[in-house]
Amino acid sequence: MKPYRVGIVFVHGIQGSSRQFEHIIERLPKSVLVRNLTLPGHGATTKEFRSSRAEQWLDAVEKECIELEKQCEHIVYAAHSMGCLLGLMTHEKLKCFSGMLLLCCPFHIRFTWRCIKHAVLASLKNYKTDDPFIIAEREVSGVSAKYAASYLLCARPFIELLKLIRRAKRIRFAVPSDTLFCFSELDEIVDSKSMIHAQSQIDAKTKLLDDSGHNYFTEAAKAEIREAVLDMVEKMKAKEMPEELGITPPR
Repeated sequence: MKPYRVGIVFVHGIQGSSRQFEHIIERLPKSVLVRNLTLPGHGATTKEFRSSRAEQWLDAVEKECIELEKQCEHIVYAAHSMGCLLGLMTHEKLKCFSGMLLLCCPFHIRFTWRCIKHAVLASLKNYKTDDPFIIAEREVSGVSAKYAASYLLCARPFIELLKLIRRAKRIRFAVPSDTLFCFSELDEIVDSKSMIHAQSQIDAKTKLLDDSGHNYFTEAAKAEIREAVLDMVEKMKAKEMPEELGITPPR
C-alpha cells in the first residue's frame, strides 16, 4: 500500500498564488498529503511572470501529480481559474484524479470595466479601499512589481492563457464522477457561457456561488467550497482498497 490514502493538490490561476487556498488547507485532516503548487513565473516579479509559458505550467502540474500518484491511493484536484484548465488537461492525459473541484473555470472570458478597474486599483499600493473585490485581488496576487506600469509589459502570459482556452474548448473532457464546477455570480472575468459549456460538454455537477467574484468569495461561498473539498476527501478515505477486499491488485 502507498503511504497515504488521500492526497490533494491545489493549483492557482494566472497571476494568482497559493494563498487563496489557505482557508481550505487549514481545515483538512492531518492524514491528507497536501501540495499547494506555485506555478512557474509566479511567486516572484513581473520579470519572471512575463517569461513563463503554458507548457511550463502544464509540465509543473503533471510532474506534481505523477509524484503524488507514487504516494497516494487517491488524488483530489482543487484549482482556480487557469488552474482548472491545467487540471483538466492533466487528467485527460494521466487519468490521475479521483475527484476535482474547479473554481471559475475560464472556458469563455471577457474583460469587463469592473475587471480593469479592480486590476488597476489593486496594483496601486498606496490606494486605500474597503472594496472586498479589490482587497481580495491584492491578497491573492502572485506577481509583484515595483511600479504598477510594469504589469502592462505582461501581455505574453495572457496570450498563453488564451491559447490554453482555445485548446480546452476543443476537448470533450472525461472527468472523475466526483467533479464539481463552481462559478461566481459576479465574476469580472469568466463569462457565464463557461458554466453553460461545463453543463453541456462535461458530465459533472455545477454550482453558482452567490455574490462572489473572480477572486473574492463571500464567507458563505468559502464555506461551500470547503465543504465540497472535505466531502471529496472523506469519500476517498472511505473507499476500500483492493487488499482490504481480499483482492490482489495486478502487478
